Amino acid sequence: MEPGAGARRPAAPGPCGARVARGGGASSWPPLAAHHWLLSYGFLYLALYAQVSQSKPCERTGSCFSGRCVNSTCLCDPGWVGDQCQHCQGRFKLTEPSGYLTDGPINYKYKTKCTWLIEGYPNAVLRLRFNHFATECSWDHMYVYDGDSIYAPLVAVLSGLIVPEVRGNETVPEVVTTSGYALLHFFSDAAYNLTGFNIFYSLNSCPNNCSGHGKCTTSVSAASQVYCECDKYWKGEACDIPYCRANCGSPDHGYCDLTGEKLCVCNDSWQGPDCSLNVPSTESYWILPNVKPFSPSVGRASHKAVLHGKSMWVIGGYAFNYSSFQMVLNYNLESSIWNVGTVSRGPLQRYGHSLALYQENIFMYGGRIETSDGNVTDELWVFNIPSQSWSTKTPTVVGHGQQYAVEGHSAHILELDSRDAVMIVIFGYSALYGYTSSVQEYHIPSNTWLVPETTGAIVQGGYGHTSVYDEVTKSIYVHGGYKALPGNKYGLVDDLYKYEVNTKTCL
Repeated sequence: MEPGAGARRPAAPGPCGARVARGGGASSWPPLAAHHWLLSYGFLYLALYAQVSQSKPCERTGSCFSGRCVNSTCLCDPGWVGDQCQHCQGRFKLTEPSGYLTDGPINYKYKTKCTWLIEGYPNAVLRLRFNHFATECSWDHMYVYDGDSIYAPLVAVLSGLIVPEVRGNETVPEVVTTSGYALLHFFSDAAYNLTGFNIFYSLNSCPNNCSGHGKCTTSVSAASQVYCECDKYWKGEACDIPYCRANCGSPDHGYCDLTGEKLCVCNDSWQGPDCSLNVPSTESYWILPNVKPFSPSVGRASHKAVLHGKSMWVIGGYAFNYSSFQMVLNYNLESSIWNVGTVSRGPLQRYGHSLALYQENIFMYGGRIETSDGNVTDELWVFNIPSQSWSTKTPTVVGHGQQYAVEGHSAHILELDSRDAVMIVIFGYSALYGYTSSVQEYHIPSNTWLVPETTGAIVQGGYGHTSVYDEVTKSIYVHGGYKALPGNKYGLVDDLYKYEVNTKTCL
């Protein structure tokens, strides 16, 4: 019978899925030689297929995002990977006075690590404009340093989604460095990825192009510096703050006075920063004071403040850099002036602490100390306002009780029915015990500390809540916070508790 004529037995599966004829039919090779040839052919095919599948051919000129097409294959520029060189994965140096940086045209890769060094010249101002930013919140981060290394001051950390801007709603911040350099480092984890970012940078340009309300002018004192020279009705570094919003509703509601404080002067029947509220007003409204001069402090979070007379005292807080951090600030409500507390020595920087005012002393308790190990502390410090000096207290713990070191708690100083002045500390996070539901008391005259037994409702502790003291009912109202939830989960809550301080009862 000729090869291929008549019926042939189905081929039996061989190694690696190759199919080899067994018996029946004629062949010009011996059976063993045919077997070896087919095996060799199968392995060669798999090797060629694997090599081709590793890189997609360039279908047309320009199909390589950051590379060039050679023999139908994308050869990527340094720092770029992917079939079409579409993902950043390396280090870049940018030396042009302006330009863009991006992770690529599509979603960034898992486990991405990309670093950009923007080189200007010493003491020049670099502005970074985040035109698009979308990363997995709290997992994929962009770090920005004011300098040429990670040892330079950290000025921004971004994660999550920046909402696109619409006219009149400036939601995208500008990040500014003043060293003449900027180091940006982005990394992602292995779980989830989003569309990434597109960032525009410029050297010695005016902020936001003066928002269309001024012109960019070269400084007289420093020829290499530029600033916004604002139009008549605008102010601010970027000329984005109106002196008189909506022209004060002129002429019916008021008029804009540009000769003095440069603000709205309202007619008798109108009030508010733009003269838009009736007299008397049924609405609450915000006022942005004209701060003179600008705040001497760096930005901060998780700080605390108390009001004493006409001064607001701000103490502590979390900051990216502590080189220019001021532990104690005060703001004069009448003159709108910030002042730095003249304190020679005192506690280390901290955040998540509590402040409570008693007479002319500010009591600061607990918080997380900014040290290498980041300990939660039980330190009790007292700041005397007239002398602007710190002292520390070491209270005696009553009976067999203990003193909880906490952060994210709240505190109030009040007088009990017994006339005893006491600081009551509510809840907080303990590094040793987790979220505590304990109420702690510090008795000022006797310098003693105790954790009283409370009755009433079973409360669930947490941190980051707010609380207020009501003198009429002699109760502390505690709202919200971050707490442990069922199923080993954690989250924000809207719980509201009432704590009666004299009876030590929770409702």
